[in-house]
Amino acid sequence: MVAKLGRTALMFGAAAYLAAAMPAAGLPAVVQDERRGDWHGDGGWDRPRCDWREGRDRIRCERDQGRWEREREDRWRREADRKRRDDDRAKGVAAGVIGTALVGGLIVALASDSKKKKKARERERYCIERYGNYDERSDTYRDRDGRSYPCT
Repeated sequence: MVAKLGRTALMFGAAAYLAAAMPAAGLPAVVQDERRGDWHGDGGWDRPRCDWREGRDRIRCERDQGRWEREREDRWRREADRKRRDDDRAKGVAAGVIGTALVGGLIVALASDSKKKKKARERERYCIERYGNYDERSDTYRDRDGRSYPCT
């Protein structure tokens, strides 16, 4: 009973802690410093804003903004290229596995077909040598009594 009560208290304490921590996790999305930049929902601050700066600082800030934009676009492009390459690699592996299975199945089918043909030829040869009057179409031989029997 005491252990059950302790677990229940622990569970409610953890739930209360999580409920209290949830609003604090969303705080940066609501409160933002105009001088630092704009908050992006994808997990970080964007470039600093340059409209409050003057003179050389503003020129340098705007130049850096252009560089940051290019770097971000390059990063997105590299990520898209990496995903495309990974997808192409996965498709290539799947095609290779399927192709290998098909070719392997074809080889096995041809090999087993040739084995079956070889066994049939050997059986036919055996029946001809043993009975002499073997009929290939019906797979029978005619015995002395005039009846046809299957070759065994």
